[in-house]
Amino acid sequence: MNDAVAFQTRARTIDHLGREQIADVPTAVSELWKNAYDAYAHEVSLHIHSTELPVAVITDDGHGMSRKQFLDKWLVVGTESKAGNDSVPQALRKGLEERPKQGQKGIGRLSVAALGATALIVSKQAQEKFVACLIDWRLFENPYVLLHDVKLPVIEFSDVAELALHVPQMRSSLLENLTGSAGDDGRASRLSSAWAEFDRLIKERDETEQAVSDQIISSANRELELDTFLNSWSVWTGADESGTAIIITELNSALLAWTAEGDETKLDEVEAIKASMIRTLSGFSDPYVKNDEALNYSVVVHARSGSKVVVGREEGFGIEYLESLDHSLIGEMDEYGFFRGRVKVFGKDIGNIEIAPSHPIPTSNKEKVGPFLLCLGAYEPIARSSSLSEAVHAKVADRAETHSGLNVYRDGLRVMPYGRPESDFFKIEERRQFHAGREFWASRRIFGRIAISRSNNPNLRDKAGREGLIDNGASRAIQALVVDLLKVTARRYFGTDAPVRKELLPGVEAENDAAAKNAKQARSGQLTNFRNSVKTQFSELQIALSKAQSTALQLDSVLEGKSLDELWKLSTEVNNLQDFRSELRLPPKPKVLGKFEERYREYRDQYSILVEIIEDVRQRWASETERLKAKPAIDVVKSRLASHQSALSDQLSRWRKVITDILSSEQARIINSIQDDQKEYYKKVSPLLFEVESQRVVLTVALSELDEARQNLNEQFSSRYESYKRSLQQLASGVDLDGAFAYAGARTETLEGRLEKIQSLAQVGVSVEILSHELHVLDRRLQTSLDKLPSEVKRTKEFSEANWARQELVERLRFLSQLQISGSDVRQKITGSDIDEYLTAFFGNALAEKEAVIKSSEVFKKAAFYEFPSRIFPVFINLINNSLYWLPATGEKVIQIDVVEGAIVICDSGPGIDSDDIESLFELFFTRRIRGRGVGLYLCRQTLAAGGHTITYTDAKPWKLLSGACFVINLRNGFDA
Repeated sequence: MNDAVAFQTRARTIDHLGREQIADVPTAVSELWKNAYDAYAHEVSLHIHSTELPVAVITDDGHGMSRKQFLDKWLVVGTESKAGNDSVPQALRKGLEERPKQGQKGIGRLSVAALGATALIVSKQAQEKFVACLIDWRLFENPYVLLHDVKLPVIEFSDVAELALHVPQMRSSLLENLTGSAGDDGRASRLSSAWAEFDRLIKERDETEQAVSDQIISSANRELELDTFLNSWSVWTGADESGTAIIITELNSALLAWTAEGDETKLDEVEAIKASMIRTLSGFSDPYVKNDEALNYSVVVHARSGSKVVVGREEGFGIEYLESLDHSLIGEMDEYGFFRGRVKVFGKDIGNIEIAPSHPIPTSNKEKVGPFLLCLGAYEPIARSSSLSEAVHAKVADRAETHSGLNVYRDGLRVMPYGRPESDFFKIEERRQFHAGREFWASRRIFGRIAISRSNNPNLRDKAGREGLIDNGASRAIQALVVDLLKVTARRYFGTDAPVRKELLPGVEAENDAAAKNAKQARSGQLTNFRNSVKTQFSELQIALSKAQSTALQLDSVLEGKSLDELWKLSTEVNNLQDFRSELRLPPKPKVLGKFEERYREYRDQYSILVEIIEDVRQRWASETERLKAKPAIDVVKSRLASHQSALSDQLSRWRKVITDILSSEQARIINSIQDDQKEYYKKVSPLLFEVESQRVVLTVALSELDEARQNLNEQFSSRYESYKRSLQQLASGVDLDGAFAYAGARTETLEGRLEKIQSLAQVGVSVEILSHELHVLDRRLQTSLDKLPSEVKRTKEFSEANWARQELVERLRFLSQLQISGSDVRQKITGSDIDEYLTAFFGNALAEKEAVIKSSEVFKKAAFYEFPSRIFPVFINLINNSLYWLPATGEKVIQIDVVEGAIVICDSGPGIDSDDIESLFELFFTRRIRGRGVGLYLCRQTLAAGGHTITYTDAKPWKLLSGACFVINLRNGFDA
């Protein structure tokens, strides 16, 4: 007997081809984005919503699908359109040039299953209706269900509002895949028995309480806010005529890492998942080619606090970026394995090179490798050995954390997994194990790509799981060619044994050493000049203050006598005060002044007083002059104009003399510039003469505009010529400004020093952890021993004292428990009342000794939010402790806690923070306390930041409730109702 029998296909085949073939979530997203590329989309996005039920939405503006195309192609695995070379009609290309197809096997759409258990697909083609399909991928996990028994609901609709009306019926149709439908008893019987058997198997194997079929029912009964999740899709809003959107629920754990559902106990794992996704998808399209028609892509996370783009197509990182690095290798490998291109070493162009293959390459049609492009850039790990400036080197190193590696691109889109840290297809890290310096290339320090195409490299095909190229003669050949090229170039140009490197490196290091020396000299010169300015101008400031106060008293006397002549005579004195403001202004302040800080602040405070007096005198004189009409308005304006013109001309002339004395070759240019500037004031304010003469502008306004124009020009000229003068002085001293500016501040605190300090700080946390545990044990032992003492002993005064001391120790121990770096801490509801009670108990003795009080408002006490106590209580402890330190010895001693405009405010009645210290307040190891380490406020900011909260300092209303320091805490999600 010879029967013809067909294969029987189980539903699980779809699961094998889809979810189980995809290595990870970034690869799945990449596959779906490639589908959007094949659909001629301009933009594709992944939106992750941190709602109560986390949802992911993939949207594009491609040509979309009609119902027929959805049934004939999307729901057909391995479609012929991918296998052949069918081109998309020009009408559907949306104005784009023809794109080479990225899909090969017709199963990329099944990647949706790797992102979440359920999916609602919505698509629309221009001039066609919407088509939608609801899928639960768990239907395809059942090995007892035949594929043809699974029937998915597909509907058509004309308006976006209709979809919500169709969803209930789609859910009912989907659930019929568990029980079958009326009129088809055979299918109903097969499905019922298949799900009964599968649920029994899963419960026995996984010991779960909920059967898979129950999970499917539960998911189907959940409501989705379609408008919320589709309002970012241009087709849904009517901005586009075609595109596709996929709403995914029951998300994969890698997507949940971006939502509030992430496990806080696995922060390192969560961050690693996020970093992997960013690294993989950031390089989705080839950044090293200029393509105006390239696909724009993004990953957007929607949280309660707002939306944030975490992945997007980046500009400014093309071939030019690679060539700007220390080293670059850019060229093309031909079909015979010859590489031709150009090389740069330490930024120096070595010229064009040609490198022949060391071994024969395959020539048969099924194994040969066609031509491909290659570009590589690398930077030196040590800044001293780099041709890059310190600032640029730091930026490049930072970018390498997420974008380094040698990627592979086919027709402009990335081929996984090449370029990932764990992938070493080109054996870069393997060779470094033998001799890192000689082999040179390191995955973490290189940027670049290999660009292949389907037309030139047809034998380089993807594996079914989209994780690498199929292992064949062609993939082994391209691997060997690239490995050989990297070895040869490392030995000839870049590695420690390379002659070119040996020739150029000493010059680079010498230049950097000179730059470091120049920078140090520049910083030293800046500090010296600043200190000299303060010292030399201090006596002049005292004289200016005396003159300003004297002028103010004269003005008071004149105003009392109401003498118009005396008032007008005083105009010269008033005008001369303006010169003090500019002449006594200090040059830019160095960041660190050391012991000279106190002297500077004394100067700064007195200069502020001088400015206040000058401004008060100027305004009062102008107002009274207008009121008493001491002179015609036009005469006042002309006089003030002439005075300002004269003062500005004098100042500009002084600058001219200083500058031309320093650098005579610049004399002509400076003179011309100043001559132009001398006319600037008149040009700016001369129209006021006509305005005043025609009485269209009152005297007060005119004088104010004259003064303001003079002040603005004076600041502009001062900025221009004072900085020019200082630069010339530094040049005359032999300082290399280019090197100094490039290196300025880079060595003040090296990375090694910062790391050592942070490690020391971390050790404090470890010590607290150990100490806390030991104290808990000792407390339990002490309590047990005390309880066993005789009753007569317990009644003694000595026992009471000992027990009181133990209780005090426990109170301190409770504080330490909030600082633990691990343990059983869980997120819980915290109220302002909890915080107030905690602070009052902890600082009870300190408050009593200081005769201070903590005032918590009723609004604050009623406020509530969810957070780890270890993130909140130490912050308040630090802030209150600082306030107690700075409270005055006498007078009001109050620390107030309140809620202002949705933020927690902590203020005190101390002296407050000096304005110059505000910028550095939250820096590590910054302190003004005699016995302080400067870590408290730094830890407050870092601790709050871990939960998405912020802390700032302010002197502004309405937050500043008392005269002293004022800190504002903004919670990520605000307060709970």
